[in-house]
Amino acid sequence: MHILKRVLIAAAATASAIAGFMVPSTAANAADTALGTDVGNIAYDQFSSDSDDVKKRLTEHGANCNFYTGFWADPANDRYDNNPTGTCGYSSKGYEYRNGTKSWVTVNYRARAWCADFAKFAFYWGGAKYTGLNAMASSFKSYGQANGTWHAKGSYVPKKGDAVVYDWEGDGVIDHVGIVTSFYDTNTDGTFNSVEGNRSNIVNHVMNTSNKASSVVGYASPAPK
Repeated sequence: MHILKRVLIAAAATASAIAGFMVPSTAANAADTALGTDVGNIAYDQFSSDSDDVKKRLTEHGANCNFYTGFWADPANDRYDNNPTGTCGYSSKGYEYRNGTKSWVTVNYRARAWCADFAKFAFYWGGAKYTGLNAMASSFKSYGQANGTWHAKGSYVPKKGDAVVYDWEGDGVIDHVGIVTSFYDTNTDGTFNSVEGNRSNIVNHVMNTSNKASSVVGYASPAPK
């Protein structure tokens, strides 16, 4: 019988002081790590938040125009990654750090494929190391290999907060990345749920993916700073 392996989300969640999402009270799960739980909660709370500002982030506006790339690519942001093609005429509110101060500011959306920007956002706000991650989904595999947290599919049960990477075409090229939010069963034949940016152009809650699906390459667990 499948056993649900997921951190329980308390009904009475309180507003977080970071990044504009809800941080739930949780019950510990021995299979999950504290860091992974934090990363997974960030991803799930982006999807489920009641904040109007956060809800605005969940859908791109025009081709790949999105909040999460704007978060990383804003040149006024200390976490500046790179500047793709400039702003794309849409914005919403979000927290940024500047010179050690956290401010609720307007984030200008920018356009590029953004699944990795979303997953990197979850790693950042979840307190994980994010050095080495960039706009490429493949950077999560490289990150896992560099930090000793890479797990190829087939011999590993995913945990909350893991970055799951996909090869949609089966051609050896990593195409997409998401964040595992819960998993079923204690063996490698189970399934998992995930929250993924830029999955059908939205922040999507993807249900019951097989741990051995042909599209799944493996998992990068978040590393501590």
